[in-house]
Amino acid sequence: MTAPACRLTEVFLQQQAREQGAARGEEHDALSGLLERAVASARAAWPEIDVPAEAFVRWLSERIAAANVETLERALGTLRLGDLYLACACARGDRAALAAFERSYVPDLIAAIQHVDRSGSHADDVLQVLRQKLFVGEPSTGPKIREYGGRGELRRWLRAVAVRGGIDALRAAREIPVEDELLDAIEVPADHPELLHLKRTSLAELKLALRDALGALSARERTLLQQYYLDGAHLEALAALYRVTPSAVSRSLAKTRATLMGRVRNALMARLRLSGREVDNILVLVQSQLELSRSMLDGPS
Repeated sequence: MTAPACRLTEVFLQQQAREQGAARGEEHDALSGLLERAVASARAAWPEIDVPAEAFVRWLSERIAAANVETLERALGTLRLGDLYLACACARGDRAALAAFERSYVPDLIAAIQHVDRSGSHADDVLQVLRQKLFVGEPSTGPKIREYGGRGELRRWLRAVAVRGGIDALRAAREIPVEDELLDAIEVPADHPELLHLKRTSLAELKLALRDALGALSARERTLLQQYYLDGAHLEALAALYRVTPSAVSRSLAKTRATLMGRVRNALMARLRLSGREVDNILVLVQSQLELSRSMLDGPS
């Protein structure tokens, strides 16, 4: 066994002992071979980037411990070594790695942010904040890129981080309460006198009913409505954010809408003494106008 290979093995075993309290059971020579091949495979993906082998093995060891797989060979097989190599290099502030990140990932991140903010007015600011979080971070936590575990695509992980950053930026720019925004999104056609009358004479009751109904939703349900109707986030962007399928997001939205409208219906019937049919006609129009407002956020396809 070569001296560098032996050193890699010692670094890995020491790291595993710190992470798990004990070293894994592979034979020393076999372990060295696996680690050497892993480092070589990772470097091959980014030949212009040079991370010391020992540093990358320490980085790998932390992710292997989190993978909770019985053997090192299986653990390495579950990890995207090239993506982890780039993440490790970026966390170290490697200039070549940061330049590779800009070339390979930033255009995709801009597209992800603009998928949330169709106006594009926040993209540059969000991207700058994203760079700061990813590669500098807070003193207590360090660079956010350290949270990437390597079990999925780095590109997909970064897109989710970018979407969340875009949504946070839009929310920070808003000062109007969400129930006011939802009401403002309802443009009342002139040929619907029932809703016109309600908005003119009982707007406070409608707003109160909506506020109470929103307050009864879970935090995730409220956030989902805000992201979809007010932030203009697409199903695909929300799916990436919550790590589910777009159809699952669609089902959650439908369920949350039904719950919200049901609670508003009950509140309006009690407060305004309207019949169920009168309230249902109003709520059908409210929901249709929200959908129209949402489609306008999308703009031309």
